[in-house]
Amino acid sequence: MDIDEIIALRDQVWDEHPIITERAILPTPALKDVISRVWSLGRKGRGSIAWYAQPLSGKSSCAEALVVEMKRKKPGSGVLIFEVVEDTNQAEGRLLSEVLNQIDYAPKISRDLAGKRTQVHRALLALSGEARHLFLIFDEAQELSGDEFAWLKSVINRLVRDRVKVTVVLFGQIELKDRRSKLKETRSDLEKRFMSGLYELKGLQGERELKVPLEAVDDKSEYPIGSGLTYTQLLLPRFYAAGGRLQNHVADICQQLKRLRLAGAGNVVSMSVVASFLANLFTHLRHLDSPDLMITPELLQHVPIG
Repeated sequence: MDIDEIIALRDQVWDEHPIITERAILPTPALKDVISRVWSLGRKGRGSIAWYAQPLSGKSSCAEALVVEMKRKKPGSGVLIFEVVEDTNQAEGRLLSEVLNQIDYAPKISRDLAGKRTQVHRALLALSGEARHLFLIFDEAQELSGDEFAWLKSVINRLVRDRVKVTVVLFGQIELKDRRSKLKETRSDLEKRFMSGLYELKGLQGERELKVPLEAVDDKSEYPIGSGLTYTQLLLPRFYAAGGRLQNHVADICQQLKRLRLAGAGNVVSMSVVASFLANLFTHLRHLDSPDLMITPELLQHVPIG
C-alpha cells in the first residue's frame, strides 16, 4: 500500500481509530505483570488474586485486555467481567440476578432463591466451555461486601465440585485494601480465599514504562485489522515511512505527560492521561505529517489538553 492509499484509508477510519477514540488497549509493564500472574494462577483448580489502584489508572482497560489474553491463551475457556455496583439493599437473590443479567441470560430469571442458584450455576457451567475453565473478573471490587463474598464463595464451590477450574480476579479502588482488612478481622476464610494476594496496579512512572506502549503504537499494533498497518503508520504515514517513531521521543513525551498527571498521583501518570494525550497528539500532528516532521519539546507543549 503506497502513501496515498494509506492516507485515503486513514481519512475513512480516522473517527473510529482506537487511538483517536481513546479505546486502544496498550501494553504496559503493569498489564504484562497482571497477565503473567493470572495465567500462572490459572493452573490451579481454584485461585484468586486482587489489585487496587488509584482512579483512572487503567483498571478497566486492564480487565478488558485480560479477557482477550485469557481467551487467546486458553481457547475454549469462559471469561466474564462483572462490574460491581454499590447495593444498599443487599440480598443473595439480587446478586445472583445481577450475575445473570451481566451474562445476558436469555431465559426468564427465577423468582425463588433456589431457582436462581441453579440458573447461575448452569449458566456459568456453560460459560466455562470445553476447557471447563472460568475466569471471573470483578471490576470495582471494593463495592463487594462480606456477605456478597460469601455468596460468591458458594457459587464458586459448586462449580469446583463439578470439576470446573475457577480463577477469580479482583480489580478495585484503593478502598479494596480496607475491605481486605475488614474481611481479615471478621471472615478470615473469605480474606484468604479472595484476597490473600493483593497488589497495587501502578501507572506509568518513567521512560522505561512509557516506552512499552509507545513501541506498541509504533510497531506492535494493527488497524484496521488485516491491513498490516500499525497505529503510527496509519495515522502519520509520511512521518512513519521516513523512519519516524514515537518511541524515539519517549523522554520528551514522558516529561510532558508528567506535567499532565492527575493531582495527588505523585510521580505516576495514569493511563487515562496517556490515552487522552496520544489522541490529542495524533490529531495535532495529522496536518503536519511529513518526512521532515520533528517532534520537539516545543511542539509537544502545543498539544491540547483534555
